[in-house]
Amino acid sequence: MRALLPLTLFLFAGAVTAADHRDAPLATADPSADINDIYAFMNPNDPNEVILVNTVVPFANYNSRFSDAVEYRFNIDNGAAQLRISCRFTDQSNRVSCTGPNGLAASGGIERTVIGSGMRVWAGLRDDPFFFDGPAFNRTRATLAPAFTNPGVNSFTGNTLALVLAVDRSRLNNGGTNPVLKVWGATQRLGETGISPGFTGLWYDASKPGFGAHIEVLAPAAPGGPDRVAFAWYVYNDFGQQRWIVGEGSIAGDTATIANAVFTSGGLFPPNFNSAQVQTKPFGTVSFRANNCNSAVLTYVSGDAEFGNRQGQIALTRLTQIKDQPCTFFSAGQVDRMGRPGINTVLINVLPGTGTALKDAYNRAPDPATWAAQFQSEMQSNLAALDTLDGVTGNALLPAATLASVLVDDRLLIDTSKANCNAYLAVELGLSDCGGRTLARDIIDDSLGAIVGPGVSDNVANDSIFLSDFPFLGRPL
Repeated sequence: MRALLPLTLFLFAGAVTAADHRDAPLATADPSADINDIYAFMNPNDPNEVILVNTVVPFANYNSRFSDAVEYRFNIDNGAAQLRISCRFTDQSNRVSCTGPNGLAASGGIERTVIGSGMRVWAGLRDDPFFFDGPAFNRTRATLAPAFTNPGVNSFTGNTLALVLAVDRSRLNNGGTNPVLKVWGATQRLGETGISPGFTGLWYDASKPGFGAHIEVLAPAAPGGPDRVAFAWYVYNDFGQQRWIVGEGSIAGDTATIANAVFTSGGLFPPNFNSAQVQTKPFGTVSFRANNCNSAVLTYVSGDAEFGNRQGQIALTRLTQIKDQPCTFFSAGQVDRMGRPGINTVLINVLPGTGTALKDAYNRAPDPATWAAQFQSEMQSNLAALDTLDGVTGNALLPAATLASVLVDDRLLIDTSKANCNAYLAVELGLSDCGGRTLARDIIDDSLGAIVGPGVSDNVANDSIFLSDFPFLGRPL
């Protein structure tokens, strides 16, 4: 029994998962950095190559592009060292360059196989290999009863952007000394962050309609400098008189700061307007900090008696947007991460009414050593709740606390000394197989059976036609 328990524990540690597409607000708002899935398996045609796959941009099309401001990372722990392969895109995202430890490097055009030193790379549009009836699962979660139909409907039919690497295993496994790798993918946004030109428009306080602000994003004053903002705030002073508080400032990330805002008085309506009669007085400092494309916080510090020498904050909501000017709001740093399929989707903030804040925190957590302290208790609570979805409590195959303690280490395990990859989680089970995650594996039925109860299925089968050789993912639909 002592030998069987650890094997059983690890078997279901990787099985209780689902897709990672659009799993949190920040990743959803940044499609080119939104990881769909991570795969790791040995090349069936060459056991000396490890195949690593990172798919991004849910429901991509022929206009979708990798971002030249995002770094796409494969993080690898071989037990002796922490390794990383990083890929960047240039030339309007038509060229990919990947570098890694021990001389790994490859660079060339997308939509073709690029041969480099110790690795090959392919990047471009592919058929999304994931399959799952997502709406049926959401209905199941909402009603606390299975809502799957037979047959089910694959809600992930479509394309994705795929970054596929074939890597010399000896450069990852310390020449064979450390064959077992722990693999997880991440996306790191390096530029084009914060307030963008699409923020230009009218904003107002939804709780007190009647006054608001105009924000206009301007080009830098000099090439290479920060973007600027023109700002006008339509308010009243403490005596009921209308005032326009205006100024120009600079943008840094998610915040625009107007250090020397002013207000005017003394003018008359045309044709009696005389600019010499207009009085300009300093108001103080105003800053505009964006939360996303539709909400922001205005902070002010005034040193003028007309405004009570006060300081404070006002929540702003977008009122208007310039026609044909889309808004983007990207956050710097790590945007998304994934190892085992869909841990964030299924086990973080999963129940209605729990919000999404922890989902963003999960994706942005860069250090595996901190994951347990941050997320294990949340996973345990959700595992206990999901056990009830079939109307029976206690028929999950392992206790929630046991599963949570393993799932929180969200990394795929692959044994690079094994050529065959036919058994999911074979490393954990001690089987003679590479483990990892292959493209065709149906993890959903395993997941539902382990967490919800025996026999629960989404009744969806793989619908991709995979290639027999690199890059293996099916051609786009």
